[in-house]
Amino acid sequence: MKGVLMKYPVRNLVMASGLAVVGLAIAAAGIYVGETDDAPGAALMGLLLMIVALVFGVKIARRRK
Repeated sequence: MKGVLMKYPVRNLVMASGLAVVGLAIAAAGIYVGETDDAPGAALMGLLLMIVALVFGVKIARRRK
């Protein structure tokens, strides 16, 4: 036996969850920088990156083999 590999649905769910967490962390950092530095562009960029990460997470979660 070469090793235990995750099945595709489980792997997709793990990847999607990880991507969503990274997206939320980026959004939180962007909002924090935007609030402390009074840069509305940084907050907007953080929110856009979060949306993109969540979209990719959903695409990964819905992907079939």
